[in-house]
Amino acid sequence: MDPLLATFILISVALVGARVSFSTANIAPGPRLLFRTGTHFIVIGFVLGPSVLGLVTREALEHLFPLFALGFGWVGFLFGMQLEKETVRAFAAHLYRFAAGQALLAFAFMTTVGLVGLWVFGHLGRVEALLVLLAAATACTSAPAGIAMVSSNFLVRGPVRDMLFFAASVDGIVGIILLQLIYAGFHPSDALGPLGELPAFAWTVMALSVGVLCGIIFVWLSRGRTANEELVLFLMGITAFAAGAALQLQLSPLFVSVVMGAVVANLVPDSQRVFRVMAQWEKPAYVILLILAGALVRFSTPWIIPLALLYAILRGGAKVAAANTMMRIETMRFPVPRFLGLGLIPQGGIALVMALSALLTFYGLRIGGVDVSQGLFSVVVLGVVLSELVGPMLTTKTLRQAGEISSEVERALARGDDDRARAEAARHTHEIEDDAANVDESTRTSEP
Repeated sequence: MDPLLATFILISVALVGARVSFSTANIAPGPRLLFRTGTHFIVIGFVLGPSVLGLVTREALEHLFPLFALGFGWVGFLFGMQLEKETVRAFAAHLYRFAAGQALLAFAFMTTVGLVGLWVFGHLGRVEALLVLLAAATACTSAPAGIAMVSSNFLVRGPVRDMLFFAASVDGIVGIILLQLIYAGFHPSDALGPLGELPAFAWTVMALSVGVLCGIIFVWLSRGRTANEELVLFLMGITAFAAGAALQLQLSPLFVSVVMGAVVANLVPDSQRVFRVMAQWEKPAYVILLILAGALVRFSTPWIIPLALLYAILRGGAKVAAANTMMRIETMRFPVPRFLGLGLIPQGGIALVMALSALLTFYGLRIGGVDVSQGLFSVVVLGVVLSELVGPMLTTKTLRQAGEISSEVERALARGDDDRARAEAARHTHEIEDDAANVDESTRTSEP
């Protein structure tokens, strides 16, 4: 298929899908959680792609690789815009320690299990270690959208929900930083001539520099009174340029774009305006990436499915173990369920974008004639799909065990009585806040 026609098909599906797919008012409460994740777009992409219908061929996908730069840049920029200094300061230090700690511990667990497994079977080499590290970096991230979706569906408010949402927001940053460090450590020495001989830390410094420079350029371009149409053009241009430069230098486009977004958020006079303009195009960009991810999935070996299942199981265990470990280190001022990490199973779009970035950066990487970069990508995508299928149910179970999902609210929702559900949710939230205040007061009075 002609790349131009393939682009037209993808953009058309994305624009239509962004308008209708996330509207779940007429869908039953159970399936509603699945449709809100957008996982069905991965299936649509797989059907459109070379593995099934072939409407978007492998050659067309390769020609569309430059389009990925815009998607990476947009997602990373929007993510970085949330790192505005006042927003960062609004949260307590122990929440950051818990969020970052559980992500790092999950990464360490996945890396250790993967490397030990390869060593036991006698397949531990440089390329194999790279694959394990990339998979572990994607595995340590969670999806705040998944927790927000469950909260919205069951009208949940409470400290456990807030902590899960915050942790899922922060561990994406941890994963993106880890991905850049992996890129730097495994940067090909034959790339970019004499620059290929730079040490690992220099590549990370270069990624920081590119992000800061692009952020400053955008601040300069958008100075004064800029119309929204001009602002969109500036945003598209700078995000595509920053991510494209990162891909050319074999840096992480997500890391560069997040740095750029953080610079813009803290330097532009009206960062909320920029954020609102970007958010308007978030769903189409997200849908395009989901469809492309599905189209790129290929079952080149029968090991893809069992490896994806193993990835999902190990990640789930890593999240539970990491959250439990951090709960022992950080004292919480409110009761938390025993297996809090089950609430962090939804993985979401950041992991997919990280896997896409790794595929493009290490495209064509082979072991014994097998395209392992493609294999890793397919494993991660299927693993993300599995996490999205079971994640909302596990998050719901976690919040139910924490007592933050009211049985009265669930009964009212089952009857379709939304007014009653909102009233019960408000009453239940008030009770939770009173209990938390009493626990906090007793904690303070017991302190010497």
